[in-house]
This record gives sequence, structure tokens and C-alpha cells, in this order.
Amino acid sequence: MKKIILCSLLVLFVFASTTVYAAEKYSLGAGHVALKVDYFYFVEDVLKADLGDGVYVGLEGYYGFLPNLYIGLETGWATTSNDDKINFEGDRIKAEVDTNFVPIELNLKYVIEATPSFLISLGAGASYNWFDVEVKLKGVGKANDDDWILGGQIFADLNYKISDQWFIGINGKYQFTEDIKLKSGDVGATTKANNWRGGAQVGLIF
Repeated sequence: MKKIILCSLLVLFVFASTTVYAAEKYSLGAGHVALKVDYFYFVEDVLKADLGDGVYVGLEGYYGFLPNLYIGLETGWATTSNDDKINFEGDRIKAEVDTNFVPIELNLKYVIEATPSFLISLGAGASYNWFDVEVKLKGVGKANDDDWILGGQIFADLNYKISDQWFIGINGKYQFTEDIKLKSGDVGATTKANNWRGGAQVGLIF
């Protein structure tokens, strides 16, 4: 996990080094905030049962501390629910999986002006994530746990400035995390909260 976080920070420093060549202009204002609604999908499973997919609602805020380079925070919430059939000790049984996921991210992003109105953002960062997982195995019992786990993420946005104050856009992000261990009696498993998400945002420039 330390290697993953170090790689994320290395990407951030690469973005920072490019600001030497940036124009003396803040592409998305001195700062901006945005509301995001994304399709959310866990790429991991638990006990061979899919963690499921759902909707992520998030809020982000960024401050431009150098031309074209922004630092910011993002948080949000996603919940998923899935029914699956798995092989467990030689039997085919039903597994119900429910999750809640709340990331708290610290990100850097570099904004490129494709045109005066269309802006491309590339970024990366580290995160501290609350992950709640419950697995119910029919006729066996349930395993559950919740914990704060470290993670990292890379992302890209495409935004269109409607005016000097408002913008809309689309976004995509991949996030990776540490393991979380579930245990209850004879039922036990390990999984991650690795996920990708993509959707749209509307933002205010100030």
C-alpha cells in the first residue's frame, strides 16, 4: 500500500513541475466547487460475490495555488446492494452483499485549456475511506465489518464553462484501497474497496 501512495504522490509532483510553463491565468478561477453525480462500481468481490454497483453523490472544492494547478478536497457517499449465488463448502447458496462507502480525498489536478471554454483536468491524490461491508449467507450466517482504510486515486475531467461563474462537465476516476477483513464465526473473507466511477458535475467558479 505504501508503494501505491508513493506512486500517487509522484504523479502529483510531476503535475506540479509542469506549472513552470503555465500561463499567468487561473483556468477555473481562484477556486471552484462542484456537485457530482456518478455511476459507481466496485471492481472487487467478497467470497466470490460481486460487491455490486450504485450511485455516488459527491462534493468537491479546489483552490488554485499556482496557475493551472489546483489543490482540493472531495467527499461523497455511495451505497451498493447485490444478491448473488456462490459456491460455499460444496453447496450453491445465496449471498446478499450490502456496502456503504465514504471517501475523503486530498487531490492535485492540472487544468489544460483545450479552448477558452473547454478545459481538461488530470489529477491524482490520496484518500482516507470509510468502508462498511455486510455479507449474508443463506443458512450460514453473516460476516460484516466497517473501518477506515487508506487509498489513492487518479482521475480526469472535461469541463465546459457556461459563463465566468458556472461550468458543467463529465468525469472519470479510478480508486484503489487497502484490504478490509470480514469475520463472523466460521465465515471470513478479505476484500478491497477498489472502484471506478464516472458521471457528470456542475460547478461554481469564484
